[in-house]
This record gives sequence, C-alpha cells and structure tokens, in this order.
Amino acid sequence: MTPKHALTELLAQHAELREIMRRCEHLAGELDDQRAAPDELTREVSRLRVAFDAHNQFEEQFLRPILLEIDAFGEIRIEAMVADHIGEHRALDNYFVIAFTSELRFALEELRHHLETEERYFLSSRVLRDDLVVIEGGG
Repeated sequence: MTPKHALTELLAQHAELREIMRRCEHLAGELDDQRAAPDELTREVSRLRVAFDAHNQFEEQFLRPILLEIDAFGEIRIEAMVADHIGEHRALDNYFVIAFTSELRFALEELRHHLETEERYFLSSRVLRDDLVVIEGGG
C-alpha cells in the first residue's frame, strides 16, 4: 500500500468515525430528553467501538511500515502513535457507557481530539507522501 493510498483510506475512516460520533451525540441528546430508547444509543456506541477498533488495527498494520520508511522520525512517530492508542483505548473503554450520557459525551470529545492529533502529526500529505524527496519552498 502506498503512503498516499493509506492517507486517503485513513482520512475516510476518520470521516466515518466522526459521522458515527455525531449520531451518538444526537441519540444521547434524545435519550436525555426521553425521546429515544437506550438500545438505539447502545447499538450506535457499539458501531463506534467496532469502527474505532478496525481503524486502529488498520493504522497499526499499514501505517507502521510506512512511517518506518518515510524519514528519520518514523520510529518516534510510531512510538507516539502506539502510546497514544494504548492510552486512548483505556480511556475510551472506560467512558463508552450508556448509563451516563455526560461520560459518553466526554469520550466522544476525547476521540475527536485523538483524531485531530493523528491528522496533525501522522495523517498529512507532508508525512504520508509517495515521493521520498521533498524540496522545501519548491513550487
């Protein structure tokens, strides 16, 4: 898999995760207002967990070898990614509960932050590019 293809796929996964998160927030609001049943929110949170887990597995399988090859900072990026994933998984698993929609909202905000951080440091065209040589200021 090329770096550009991995970037395209990972950003599409981020968009999907954000859409599921939006639906979770909507259902949490409806549950708070007693306009939705808890099982609807439970199903959507389950979809989010599955999608998030699949996304992380994809990242670790395809992004790790790409990061190792692109530049001298690959190992540092991988260490940061793995540490971030371990911490995020623990935190999110604790907060993906339906009993308290406020905790769910906190988890969703943490997940948004996680996705933004990935996009800033790993998932950008400056990092994941098919060409190995970049000339700064070249046009």
